[in-house]
Amino acid sequence: MSTRRTILNPLPPPEMSSLDLNLMKAFDALMHDGNMTRAGLRLGLSQPSMSHALNKLRKLAGDPLFVRVPTGMEPTPFAQHIAGTVRDGLALLQGALERAPVFDVRSSNRSFQILMSDLGETVYLPRLMTRLQQVAPHVGLRVLQLPREFYQDAFLSGQVDLALGYLPALNAGFYQQKLFEDTYACLVRKSHPRVHGSLSLEQFVSESHVLIEPAGSRYSRVARPSSTVTLIERHLEELGVSRRIALRVPHFMVVPQIVQQTDLLATVPSSILSFLPPMTGLKVMALPLATPRFEVKQFWHQRNHSDSGNQWLRRVVADLFLHTPQPARGAGRTPHGHIDFSRQP
Repeated sequence: MSTRRTILNPLPPPEMSSLDLNLMKAFDALMHDGNMTRAGLRLGLSQPSMSHALNKLRKLAGDPLFVRVPTGMEPTPFAQHIAGTVRDGLALLQGALERAPVFDVRSSNRSFQILMSDLGETVYLPRLMTRLQQVAPHVGLRVLQLPREFYQDAFLSGQVDLALGYLPALNAGFYQQKLFEDTYACLVRKSHPRVHGSLSLEQFVSESHVLIEPAGSRYSRVARPSSTVTLIERHLEELGVSRRIALRVPHFMVVPQIVQQTDLLATVPSSILSFLPPMTGLKVMALPLATPRFEVKQFWHQRNHSDSGNQWLRRVVADLFLHTPQPARGAGRTPHGHIDFSRQP
């Protein structure tokens, strides 16, 4: 007496890369409704789309899955065999999405990683850490300093939550929010033997200067346009203004002490000067030529856009550093601080 066996899956299991969540949803709807039209209505799909999905499922499974009968579509033994697993998997995925962790500022001990220059550290960190200690006492920050050409890779690999600064190389493919505009001023020691009440163009050109040159900015096509220092250098070059650079340093924090003790001049972003601790022997002077304005922004990657913790941190940064300049009387207001969602591929 022969024993009849049912072959559940005559083909090797499909590759995971071939599976499509929408196909699994189509399979589950057909199991539930037993009718192509009703299953399509449940998913918002036309009958031809459902037929296309069923054909793809049949190829993947190596089984008809559903056969037409007078009452609708009847599942095969193999379809019945996998139906419970498919439904459980869809329910598990749905539950995971619905239970996405909510960021609790009072109890979270999450550590956020932020890219900024040492100049940015001076501007942002004192106020930012004061606020965090007040509202999120267990949250930590880790500040990273990388060459500009590595910023994008750091975001793509998930190593970074946020970047702050003038970073035009991150414009394409990143969410961004403008915080404020900035320009340049000149830092000089008060007892400078030749520079007194005001700074003339002749003095600016004839004096020696200290230049803050971020790592990689002289050698990388990505980094070169991506700092406030190289922006002013390109601007001076376009104006035909040449000056002697006596010292190049990779960090800003040493510059005030150097200027205080030498005759060197330093051209720096204006905003930094209001955040420096009081230093006797230094004065801030207007530059003797028009200088470009630049936008300081916070940047984040698409992968973090909906993360509740990242959203909270962005709100804190905006609350602390977002400035909306008042327009002149009779002038139209230009909106600042908006989030630019025009991400380019």
